[in-house]
Amino acid sequence: MKKILFAVAAFAVALAAVGCAGSGNRRGADSSDVAVHDHAAESADHGHEKHSPEEEAALHDGHDHDHPAGEEVAETDEIVFTAEQAARTEFEVRPAERGTFREVIRCAGTVYASQSEISVVSAPIAGVVTFIDGRVMVNSAVKAGQGLFRLASGNLASGDAVLKARIAFEQAESDYRRVKALYEDKLVTQRDYLAAEGEYLRAKAEYDPVKVSDEKGIVVKAPETGYVSQMSVAPGDYVEMGQPLATIAGSGRMQLKALVSQRYFDRLADVTDANFRLPASDGYENVSSLGGRLYTAGRIVDAGSSMIPVVFEFDGGGRFPDGAYADVALLGRERDDVLTLPLSAITEQQGLYYVYIQLDDNCYRRQEVSLGADDGEHVEILGGLQGGERVVTKGAVNVKMASASGAIPHGHTH
Repeated sequence: MKKILFAVAAFAVALAAVGCAGSGNRRGADSSDVAVHDHAAESADHGHEKHSPEEEAALHDGHDHDHPAGEEVAETDEIVFTAEQAARTEFEVRPAERGTFREVIRCAGTVYASQSEISVVSAPIAGVVTFIDGRVMVNSAVKAGQGLFRLASGNLASGDAVLKARIAFEQAESDYRRVKALYEDKLVTQRDYLAAEGEYLRAKAEYDPVKVSDEKGIVVKAPETGYVSQMSVAPGDYVEMGQPLATIAGSGRMQLKALVSQRYFDRLADVTDANFRLPASDGYENVSSLGGRLYTAGRIVDAGSSMIPVVFEFDGGGRFPDGAYADVALLGRERDDVLTLPLSAITEQQGLYYVYIQLDDNCYRRQEVSLGADDGEHVEILGGLQGGERVVTKGAVNVKMASASGAIPHGHTH
């Protein structure tokens, strides 16, 4: 009997334990439900709602987010460059417009003194050369009438050339006067008179260039104002009469010689003007604006070269060094409806070319463009722009620097 009562009691205890465990599980479930409910309520209190991915993207795009300067934002390519910053620099924005643009042939060239400005100083007699001023050399500036050289022939074995010229002149002059008097009295023939006159004029022509001299020799002077472009003698050289001593170049008219590839030969007939720039120049010069013109369009290839010369002449005004290298843009016929921009509007990065389009007073966008020919001032835009866009034409590098700083606001609206 006791065994039966003990078994009943043990069964009752087991049932109680199962009940406690079930009650505990239910309480745990209830607690979890309450926690979830509370989180939902908290979310509702904060005004968050569940949206589809499309709705989330739309809401995200509609929000303005401020990013500190220097933060990279990949969702936009807008650049902040404020009106205040622009006012502190040389800055200009202009619409990209279509208009006329001339065909361009780019080539190299040389600027040098025009042949009309060149004077050769020659020896009037045979003699030994000395320099009056030791500072006279290539590139020296000289004035018309300035003494450059002295020729002395007194110690030569052939005799003093000046003395010989003076004796010959004086003898011819005396004979001419005597024959002239006889001719006036009709005592000699006209043939004798003309022969005496011819000998006198010849002797005079030989003596006149050398009669102005001193005890050291004949002074040879500069024929015009300019600069010494070439020296043909050194002190102590012996020269024959008529031998070149130096070349003087004036500072007036100059020539631009462009060397053009033969593949452009059929286009040279359309060339009428040129822009050129020297290495030390800030910008291009225009031949027509300098009072110049096309001098000759070459038909013959230079000896020892494969290039065709095209020569312009213009008024240099002493501004250009003789023999300077030049970057040349030959200008041909005009084309209409061409979209162009000033070269100052173009920036380059890793072989690609960009312009900056103004979106509003403080915001810009970088735009890649394809370039065509340029004439040294403007460049043809082949792609990337349609025309009418407001493009930064001065100060583009400043906008580029602002872009590199990464100060780009996300979600800027216009």
